[in-house]
Amino acid sequence: MRLHPSAKLLGVQNLSPTRFRNKFKKTSLEKNAAFTLAEGAMHVEMSIRQCKAAFTLAEVLITLAIIGIVAAMTIPTLISKYQDNQFKTAYKKAYSDLNQVLMSSLAYNEMPNRTKNFDVDATKAEFELIKSGLKVSKQCDRDNFYECWAKGDTLCGGACFGDAEGGIDMENGQPVPIALGAFLDISGRSWTPYSGNENVYLVDTNGLAGPNLFGKDRWMFTFADQNGNRVASGHPIKVIPNVNRDVLSIDAFCKHPPCYYYTWLYER
Repeated sequence: MRLHPSAKLLGVQNLSPTRFRNKFKKTSLEKNAAFTLAEGAMHVEMSIRQCKAAFTLAEVLITLAIIGIVAAMTIPTLISKYQDNQFKTAYKKAYSDLNQVLMSSLAYNEMPNRTKNFDVDATKAEFELIKSGLKVSKQCDRDNFYECWAKGDTLCGGACFGDAEGGIDMENGQPVPIALGAFLDISGRSWTPYSGNENVYLVDTNGLAGPNLFGKDRWMFTFADQNGNRVASGHPIKVIPNVNRDVLSIDAFCKHPPCYYYTWLYER
């Protein structure tokens, strides 16, 4: 039999055909076995690397604890800021709506002329104009006053001067059920006069819902003259906060400071 020239190079020139086939069959099996071993070793090495790269249970627990601490420190602040933004927006909206009522009543010559500082008739007429302009959804009188104005934070304890250490009863102050009563408007806000003879009007911007605190969801407005002073007599020309400043410590107008009467209304 004539051999191929490469037979000598492969060392098979003296092999019979049967031995030739067996030689290469064995070689192929050895190669397959070697490849299988190499592949297995590679998988083992990758598994070891993955094990080395993974977190231990202790590391995971420590990480979760850190995340929990950071969340506990930041989430309350974020929630408080979000709520304050809502209170601020509601405050501005109540101011704007009351100012529109005043402008409309002046345009139609409906605003009464206040004759003196404690004018009962003028206060009654002003409050009727406010109810008409803001549209009443529920009217309350003295007997069911707290169905329109929730019990909560109060003002002054009957005397709006001095500070909390000057004998002011902050728990049992005004408003109290008065003859003019209170009402809920169609936006769900609560309104009532501070008293039956002054042009000071209180609003709770989220109605009967909490927190029912002045400087948060409760505010005080009054009618002022061109100089920004509360009108004792004559006609007003604008609405202003009854306390036209921020109150940063406890006093007759703010039991839970800070109360941003000025900043939240006039500054962005």
